[in-house]
Amino acid sequence: MLTPQLSWAVGTTAGTTISNSASLSYSIGGIAQASITSVAVTLLVDEKINLTVVGGVTTSVATPATAQATAFTVTNNSNSALDFSLTVTWAIAGDNFDPTACSAFVESGATAGYQAAQDIATYIDELAAGATKTVYAVCDIPAALGSGNTGLVGLTATAQGNFNATGYVATAGALGGVMTETAGANTANVDILFADIAGTEDIARDAKHSAHNTYSVSIPTLTITKTVASVLDPSGGSVVMPGSVITYQIAVVLTGAGTITGLVITDPLPASTTYVPGSITVNGVTKTDAVDADNAQFSANTVNVSLGNVAAPASITITFRATIN
Repeated sequence: MLTPQLSWAVGTTAGTTISNSASLSYSIGGIAQASITSVAVTLLVDEKINLTVVGGVTTSVATPATAQATAFTVTNNSNSALDFSLTVTWAIAGDNFDPTACSAFVESGATAGYQAAQDIATYIDELAAGATKTVYAVCDIPAALGSGNTGLVGLTATAQGNFNATGYVATAGALGGVMTETAGANTANVDILFADIAGTEDIARDAKHSAHNTYSVSIPTLTITKTVASVLDPSGGSVVMPGSVITYQIAVVLTGAGTITGLVITDPLPASTTYVPGSITVNGVTKTDAVDADNAQFSANTVNVSLGNVAAPASITITFRATIN
C-alpha cells in the first residue's frame, strides 16, 4: 500500500519544500513484517510572478483642473509577497487630449478616496500574495476643452524584489530590485517564472501589467427655476387676492464638473406686491435684508443672493415672501 505523507496545495508559498514518501506494509505466512519506507522525494516550490492592474474607469473632470485622481487596482497574483513600482503614461493614442503632470500614489487606507496629504506613497511596499491595493493616477487637465472630450491615462505596475535562496522577496520600507526570469534552469535554489498576461502598455511574461482609465470633460451646466411655493390669503386659504402672501421659490441647479465663479441671483419684486421683511432663506437658513456678512440682501426692491464660487454638482434653494397689494 502506497501512502503519500504530504500533499501540494494551490498557492503554496515560493521556497516551500514539498516532501513525499511511500510506505509498503506486508505479511509473510500470516506474520506481519516490518514496513518499508522509501526515500523521500523532495521538491522546492518555484516562484510564480503574476499581477493584474484593473482600470476601465471613467472620471468626470472640469477644464482646466488640477490634481484630478482616477483609481486603479493592483493585485499580487504571485505566490510570495512583493513590492511593485508604478508608472503613469498619458500620451496615449485614441483620445481627444493628453492629461499633464501625472503621478501615481498608493491609497493609504486612512481615509477613503484620494487624499493628497495622506496618499503619498509612490510604490507598493510588501503586497502580500493574493492582496489588492488601490492606486491613483493624479493628473492636471488642460484648459479650453469641449464637453465630452476624453483623455486616456495608463498605469503600469512592475513586480520587484530582492533575490535570495527562496526567490524574490519584498523589502520592508524600500523598493526591491528588477527581476530576472530563471525558469527551467533547475537550479539548487528557487527558480523564477513570469506568468503575467499582456496589458495595455506591456507584453506577456514581463513581470508587469497595465490598464487604462479615461478622463471625460464635463462643463458645468447651470439652470434656474422660479415657482410659487404657496399662497396664503387673509382667511387662511390659498386664494390669490389682495392681502395674500406669496412664497416664491428659486431653485438653482449646477450639474457636470467644475466650478461656477461669481454666481449672483437677482430677483426684482413683481409689480403690485410688497416684500415681507426678513423672509429670505437660502437652503432653509434665514438671511437678513441688510448688506452685511451673510450672502443675501433686499435693496432697491430686489432680492439679491451672492453665492460666490460654486462647485458642481450643487443645488441651492432660495425662498422669499411678498404680499399682494
